[in-house]
Amino acid sequence: MAAEEPQACQECWQSAAKYTCPRCERRTCSLACVKAHKEASGCSGKRDRTGFVGRASFDERTFFSDYRFLEEVQLAEDVAKRSKPPAPKLELPQFLQTLQYQARRRGVQLHILSPGMEKRRSNTTRYDGRMQTLQWHVEWAFPAADGVKVADHKAHENTLVSELLAAHLALQPGAAARHHALREHREAGLEALTVVMRKERTPANAVQYHEIDITRPLRTQLAGKVVVEFPTFLVLLRRERDEYGVLPQPAPAQAGGGTEPATAAAAAEAAAAAGEETEPVAAEVHTEPPMPAAATAGAGASSAAGAGGGQGPDLAAVLAAMSADAAALAGGT
Repeated sequence: MAAEEPQACQECWQSAAKYTCPRCERRTCSLACVKAHKEASGCSGKRDRTGFVGRASFDERTFFSDYRFLEEVQLAEDVAKRSKPPAPKLELPQFLQTLQYQARRRGVQLHILSPGMEKRRSNTTRYDGRMQTLQWHVEWAFPAADGVKVADHKAHENTLVSELLAAHLALQPGAAARHHALREHREAGLEALTVVMRKERTPANAVQYHEIDITRPLRTQLAGKVVVEFPTFLVLLRRERDEYGVLPQPAPAQAGGGTEPATAAAAAEAAAAAGEETEPVAAEVHTEPPMPAAATAGAGASSAAGAGGGQGPDLAAVLAAMSADAAALAGGT
């Protein structure tokens, strides 16, 4: 049987080909032709380690190439984790730090949003250093009145909640339309209305509301609660109450006898009423577990390409398995 005629160099077409480009499989005869091929086509000359290799073509060289590739991915991941710069800590202006400190003294966890957020822009809450009192920005919402919203821009912390609400239900100059929309609330009377405040840091599918005692000062009703920028009170009619997950009011602290308040919120409320400094009540923060850093680069390795799509196994486990296979191959040679 006659021997096969050697294939000609695909660059100069004059000599027999000796070399095959690992990337594009172009056949060349010499170093000069290899360089000419790279310059003309822009080929790197390196095998595409993420390209598909069929099972029939998968050999020992391809195996070790994949193994080194996964090791490089793991090394790059480790370097990225170690060299990641710490997130810059945003420093609040002095007046906001003072505001948070004074709120914390009253048992309120006040969270300040980033500049540019709508609630941050509209918040008018201030601390009066001369009078040593907080003047809260309070938003009122009336769901049964087509979502009417009004606000107090300087609500004194020692004002009764009922007084603040009554002022919005009364007829005010230039607010005839709002007065008409709140007719049902006004006719029901304050004693038939329920005022609630959303409990922050709760899942969207399990929203809960604190019930506010309108017969007490604003300061005591914010004690023991988390406030994002400013409090928002919802005013509910009797028929609306069952639509909201209203939490029961905490039992007030008993005067004398040394009896402890029934809950931490009640303790903070009692301390706020007495003007004492308290530690903030811990907020319930619900977060999803962090997503692991997926080594997506390794998912395209040729050894994994034939296995189909889907999320690959842990990179360290893959390397351990491949190390065992490499040892077995070395022992068999």
